[in-house]
Amino acid sequence: MDMLKRKITSQANFTNADILIALKIIEQEENIGRKLLSNRIFLNEASIRSILTKLKDLDYISSSRLGHKLTTKGKHFLDKSLQFEVPQKINAKELTLNDQNYGSIFKNASSKIKDGMDQRDSAVFGGARSAITLIFQDNHFTLPETKPEIKIPTIKLNLSKELETELHNKFAPKNYDIVIISSAEDNERAFRGLVHVIDSFI
Repeated sequence: MDMLKRKITSQANFTNADILIALKIIEQEENIGRKLLSNRIFLNEASIRSILTKLKDLDYISSSRLGHKLTTKGKHFLDKSLQFEVPQKINAKELTLNDQNYGSIFKNASSKIKDGMDQRDSAVFGGARSAITLIFQDNHFTLPETKPEIKIPTIKLNLSKELETELHNKFAPKNYDIVIISSAEDNERAFRGLVHVIDSFI
């Protein structure tokens, strides 16, 4: 057994971002069950149980034997919350040099980015090996300026056609959106790293 892998515990441990992600998944996949939700977010069932209890107490979801559903109140809450998408697995090794990568888009969020280092640090804190921030501007992807205080033209990224198509198909970016890609040697660390990036925006 790889001793570097995280130990599974029975204790509940989750972030505000996990609550939002769970709510978004429930909205997308009506009647999803607790075990599948646990697998999707890479959290133990104790954490998922606590999240679901919190969401039910707030009347953001309803529960039945079939699973969980978003309520009108929950939909209204999501509409007012941080506008991002549930992290998706993408093939971005050409950018990250790591095998496993998850990406998410943040709507109209380019003004929140300086040089991308804060997002990378948040991802690493969450278990990822690294993270890269892409800004969609003038209909192409660019990197954040390394020295924001010095105004220089942004440089268009020379992405492969395959990755460019995948990013557009999965995220449909518009000007001033950002895409953050978290990378690691396994899916759990890549996903959890991106969760911590999302949490840093909340």
